[in-house]
Amino acid sequence: MSAVHSRSASAGSQPALVFERDGRPRGKARTSMRSAWLYTAALPPADEPQRIADLHAFGVLDSGPDEDCDRFVQLAVSLCGTPMAALTLVDGERQWYKSRIGLPVPEVGRDKSFCAHAILEPGRLLEIPDVARLGWADAQPWGTNGPTLGFYAGVPLRTRDGSAIGTLCVMDHVARKLDAMQRDALVTLARAVSSHLLLRRQLRIATETDRLTGLSNWFHFESTFEQHKADRGMACFIRLKTINQINSAHGFRVADALIQQAADRLRVFGQRGTLVGRVKRGLFILFFPQARPEEFARAEALEIASSLARPYQVNALSLACPVNLGFASFPDDGRTLDEVVNAADAALQVAIEREQPMAFFDRSVDNVLSMHFRLEPQLRRALERSEFVNYYQPKVELATGRIVGVEALVRWMHPQRGLVPPNEFVPALETTGLIGAVAQKIMERAIDDWQGWRDAGLAAPRIAVNVAAAQLRNDDFVPALRRALAALQGDPSALGIEITESVLIGNMERAIDVLTQVRALGVPVAIDDFGTGYSSLAYIVTLPVDELKIDRAFVRKITAGAAYEGIVRTCVSLARGLSLSVVAEGVETEAQAAALRALGCDLAQGFLYSPPVPADALARMLAAGPLGP
Repeated sequence: MSAVHSRSASAGSQPALVFERDGRPRGKARTSMRSAWLYTAALPPADEPQRIADLHAFGVLDSGPDEDCDRFVQLAVSLCGTPMAALTLVDGERQWYKSRIGLPVPEVGRDKSFCAHAILEPGRLLEIPDVARLGWADAQPWGTNGPTLGFYAGVPLRTRDGSAIGTLCVMDHVARKLDAMQRDALVTLARAVSSHLLLRRQLRIATETDRLTGLSNWFHFESTFEQHKADRGMACFIRLKTINQINSAHGFRVADALIQQAADRLRVFGQRGTLVGRVKRGLFILFFPQARPEEFARAEALEIASSLARPYQVNALSLACPVNLGFASFPDDGRTLDEVVNAADAALQVAIEREQPMAFFDRSVDNVLSMHFRLEPQLRRALERSEFVNYYQPKVELATGRIVGVEALVRWMHPQRGLVPPNEFVPALETTGLIGAVAQKIMERAIDDWQGWRDAGLAAPRIAVNVAAAQLRNDDFVPALRRALAALQGDPSALGIEITESVLIGNMERAIDVLTQVRALGVPVAIDDFGTGYSSLAYIVTLPVDELKIDRAFVRKITAGAAYEGIVRTCVSLARGLSLSVVAEGVETEAQAAALRALGCDLAQGFLYSPPVPADALARMLAAGPLGP
């Protein structure tokens, strides 16, 4: 963008344009300026569109009082000995006074403006000794109740490219002339004004805009929202989903170039009146004034997603960068900017957690998420103080009652509340991202407990630990598992992992890769809660797994009807065909156990045999021998 030029011509280096008493320009200026003064209003400069853009880019037009600008105008009055002076900005249809002395109104029409003529040749001071001799000029541009204009002198405030956004001008009620010293002083003062405006613009850019993209930063976005608050609208958070991976693969310059291109695509919405800002690395914020949720969902939301989905061309690379979008309605979802932005952020987190491209704010979901995040400080403290403990539920061989495995289940031993049920905190661990750190502790403690059972001379069963989606996405998961096994000299007989179908289906390619590495360590893999909505023969055949765990919902009703028995029979048959072992979860009655034995199920887990118990209690069970109902 253009900036105010710091080199205004002095009266000595370029002659001032002074009009004679007959209203015509003096000397060599006569030819170049004659045509412009044949009209009662100056013709726009040749670069008018760019000049107007420069003017608005300064952010001064229609701004509040400014002490520095007032001092410049006061100094102009003192130096030139005039009763009137102004710092003017010439817009498309008007001339606005940023600061003024002796003038009754804040602006006049451009057609009545002498400054509109002064900006035609930004290298010169324009001086009109006797306004009345011009013939066509309005000597009362401020209205019949305003002062009479007899004399005018103005110096253009130049931009970098040579055009001018306004003037520093002095005026008098009577005809007169400036002497050479006054002209030089006015030109020098105008140069100081230009420098001041340039510095103001640079400071505004530094404090209000994002350096990489040129979009508003959060503080300017907030200020603009409050200044032009709409009755309603839609807030939108945009997250460039894979920008960090692109940065790692191709370097920060490529990632920065992609962010700039994304900003350019979003700037199109800004040209329609949308507020657009960048919050941080790959996160943008938009506000669509007057937008309503239903129409927005059908139009703008899809347009944003479509615009950002196109590949980015950076150097010789063609890059795709998926996005997550979170939307919230103002004032329905929040009556202040902070509230509606928080709602949009909550919607964004839902989209991220569910691995969806976009989500609209849902208060019922947000209430649960809010509760989770309110619990986060306590969970972090519990992690630091080792309040999360392992409980173990046996996996029993149906034919013999022997304990051949256990599942490690996390419990929270709260110092005041005692044992906290898992449904009260495990979802919060997942929402807040703490599940990975807690799961790692569970795994390490499981190995310690397994070692302790074996050292006590017991037949230590394999311990299955649950793996969350966050762990599967973590590149350190397999190395962490390898480090955990190192305490047993790499012996894999201590551990197995269990993973739910919903976690697998989120990123099947990634799941296959990670689970293949896990099994290469000798650690078996079980699919937990099998049959609860995502089951597919295609991926069961493809996945590197060793065990199916039939969900308790089917086991519980196995004796209630032929349909449920048929489901379990099918699961067992499928496992047999794939050479997988089968575990039935949630076995609570001997009738259920008998039905499972009749179907050829291998193992059972449930309250019929034992609830989850601490490590020492399980040691006593191992010492006691096979379990019965």
